[in-house]
Amino acid sequence: MALALAFFSGMLSSSLPTPLYPVYISLYGFSASQIMAVFGVYAAGVLFALAFTAKFNIRTDLYTRPLYAGLACVLLSSLLMMFADNLMILLLGRFVTGLGSGILMAYINRSLIKLFDTEVSNTAALTASASLILGQAIGPLITGEIVHRGFYALKAPYVILFILVTASVFAIRGSRLVINRHSTPVTGERKNVNAQGHKALSFRDVIVCCMAIFLSWAMASTFMSQGPTLARTYFNVTSVQLVSYSLSVFLLIAGITQIVMRKKHHYSSLKIGIVTQLAAVLLVLCSVYTTDPFLLFIAVMLEGFAYGAILVGAATIVNVVARQSQRHHLINLLYIVGYVGNWLPFSLSVMMDHFSQEKALNAYLCLCSVLSACIALSAYFAGRSQPKSWVGA
Repeated sequence: MALALAFFSGMLSSSLPTPLYPVYISLYGFSASQIMAVFGVYAAGVLFALAFTAKFNIRTDLYTRPLYAGLACVLLSSLLMMFADNLMILLLGRFVTGLGSGILMAYINRSLIKLFDTEVSNTAALTASASLILGQAIGPLITGEIVHRGFYALKAPYVILFILVTASVFAIRGSRLVINRHSTPVTGERKNVNAQGHKALSFRDVIVCCMAIFLSWAMASTFMSQGPTLARTYFNVTSVQLVSYSLSVFLLIAGITQIVMRKKHHYSSLKIGIVTQLAAVLLVLCSVYTTDPFLLFIAVMLEGFAYGAILVGAATIVNVVARQSQRHHLINLLYIVGYVGNWLPFSLSVMMDHFSQEKALNAYLCLCSVLSACIALSAYFAGRSQPKSWVGA
């Protein structure tokens, strides 16, 4: 629970300021490009932290140290954001937030793998991915409600974050003996996985997972960042509440899917998510041609299911391969690729600046369709490349 609370707090910090961007624009006169820079510098901080932690090895009995460092970064960033009144402080605050989130993402995943010595590390993957999605989903809801009520909009969200992170520090301290418990290499895990009659996992499967995560996070980022504007200007959906509720349902479906798909084998979950994602992308493309908002809504819901299924399946597979090969940096690689995927919608923004929305959307979605089809083929051939392994074979 201590690790889940810490991860939830770190992910909450990532999405908490989203509803505040219009407030910053109205108060301080920031341009859209400056706000985009604030968004981008967070991702840069996460990527920097993940890349650094991938090269920096810490003994498993000292894992609480990087956890304290990550939480300290989030605490510092909450103070910076609470009192930010110019662009430079906002940029610094978001970069520090990204550093903290990246450090927590890396070492909480490693700690979960070490603690949950299960057949396919399902508990570790579910805990990490559920905390990630819930933190990202609840952040905008908290800030949006505070902004709506006009209750210290620029400070109250970060006071809540500060309290949660402080509680996480004490929770980690109380669980430090368990978190720092020395781990020994697991020799029976491969046997347990093979006993289910599924193919042995390899680095090729990690590549497929990274490809799927890249497009999944790119599509989610597209819906979250460009969706509200396109819904109003292209699909003629004028209700802001309807769009907001749709995106909330999207994240809720993603979270529920992880719980449901946990009962399936990790590779089955990944493949189902990949196929569903291909269907969702094609359906979005159809909705653009027909300008039908109902088709778009169905596609967003399908993508929510695909997002959850791919995340829990890919996280489990990478956790298993990382544990079996003792290459824990593979976990960092998965999230690095995911955060790089968040930048793909920038290509849509550039195209929309130079072409009509219809041309930009068609070009972008055709690209996503090709990527999705390639990922589906890669998953199919990866599944056929190795024979199934059975105990006693």
